[in-house]
Amino acid sequence: MLSVESCVRIGQGTIKNVYQHPHDPHKVIKTIRPELVADDGGFASQGPRRRALFQGAYRQFRRHLLQYLQLCKSTRGSGQFSFPIETPSGLIGTTEGLGLITEKVIAPDGKCWTLHNLATGPGLEDKHLRALVRFFDDCVRLHVVFGEVNAAGLMYTESRNDRPEFVLVDGIGEKLLIPVRAMSSRISARHVRKVQARIVETLDIPLP
Repeated sequence: MLSVESCVRIGQGTIKNVYQHPHDPHKVIKTIRPELVADDGGFASQGPRRRALFQGAYRQFRRHLLQYLQLCKSTRGSGQFSFPIETPSGLIGTTEGLGLITEKVIAPDGKCWTLHNLATGPGLEDKHLRALVRFFDDCVRLHVVFGEVNAAGLMYTESRNDRPEFVLVDGIGEKLLIPVRAMSSRISARHVRKVQARIVETLDIPLP
């Protein structure tokens, strides 16, 4: 079991902690924040019946893994294994419970820049704007299902595929009880475009 106390925490969201992988500089380990999880493995803020459903707090990981597997299935034969979502590479037991190992998405300066941080900080250049348009277009084309996606869940990189791109690292996969977005590419595409419009409007992004 990995002791996360010996790892460097490089991020924290509303639900997850993110640690640098201790043996691979190109990977991170995501855990569910332990203070949010009840003894039965569900979220402590939810009632016992809801906590008993599916994989409890780990359904966050299930959605991510299922979405990646579905993308690999739908593109089988193309040799493509890199998509607009963060690539998972395994699971690991930690002192904060089960951890999901994923690729580490970093910008050219070695930092982890989100779309939100870029837009509200140094500003978005033409390369960022073109990459953002491509991201949403690719998500529609590939039928990437969004859960709760916002600008803080999009990370920027140029080293992943040797070009500027945004990668979804949070809010991945079907969240609805009746998985209509996963079942229908048309419904999913409409939702992706709504998310795109909301992010563009909120951050006042001048898309090309």
